[in-house]
Amino acid sequence: MKNLLDGKYALITGGGRGIGKAVALEYARNGANIAITALEENELVGVVDDIKKYDVECISIPADLTNIEDIKSVVKEYFKNFDRCDILLNNAGMSYYCPMLEVSLEKAVKLFKLNLIAYYAITKLILPKMVEQQNGNIIMTASVHGNMFFNPNQVAYSSTKAGVSAMNKCLHNELNQYNIQVNVILPGAIQTKLYEDSAERGQIAPEPISPEAIAPIYLFLASDLSARHYKGKIINQMLLFELLPKIKIKVNDRDFNIKEITKSIKSELRKGEYSLLRKNQELIDFLIKY
Repeated sequence: MKNLLDGKYALITGGGRGIGKAVALEYARNGANIAITALEENELVGVVDDIKKYDVECISIPADLTNIEDIKSVVKEYFKNFDRCDILLNNAGMSYYCPMLEVSLEKAVKLFKLNLIAYYAITKLILPKMVEQQNGNIIMTASVHGNMFFNPNQVAYSSTKAGVSAMNKCLHNELNQYNIQVNVILPGAIQTKLYEDSAERGQIAPEPISPEAIAPIYLFLASDLSARHYKGKIINQMLLFELLPKIKIKVNDRDFNIKEITKSIKSELRKGEYSLLRKNQELIDFLIKY
């Protein structure tokens, strides 16, 4: 499969580890030039070195994304180095697994700043360039928490993730006239520091999968393959990965027809699974072949 992002420029928040790092490497492998930002400068250095092995441009911008002035500096530094922004991945996040009665207001406010306000702020600052280009792709990492599950001890975290999904829908309706895509991914249990921290605080979760396993979803959404049908979508990664093995059983070779499989497997799937398959045939086809 040819490089899907040749010559494109991407800004990725939370790019020092976890999902952000995995996606940055996936984008670079497919020809994109990358800017990554995160709080810990030492984490960014290693990622930049790995990205440059793919013979693309890469810069790192250490920043505290809970601070609006830092966010402004990130965007300013980005455009000092790159003339355009084709892909914005809002991905940085944090969590507290703690009852609302016990968590301090200061900690809760910091979480809202990083998980929601930073997404809004950096998008607002990048948007003028995308509007000028009449083209752009905004991808946001939310969570199944706040969208599918509403557990106790995660009031602040789940609220921000629900807010990200609402931002996606509203922003899609606002930007569609400018040929700018906006989509959200809802990861389930992913082996990240956030997952590990939550487990230490007592949260019970399914066995996690690696960030690298879900990076191809972000690649598909950033590529031109998604341009026609993926606008304002919310992709439930957890349900998607439950569905994929059932589809793969039906695949005999790489020349399979996903539309025919969709028709043949309908009676074997739950209603929600069939709806996911029917609405995401291009994505599922890509994930099986990639």
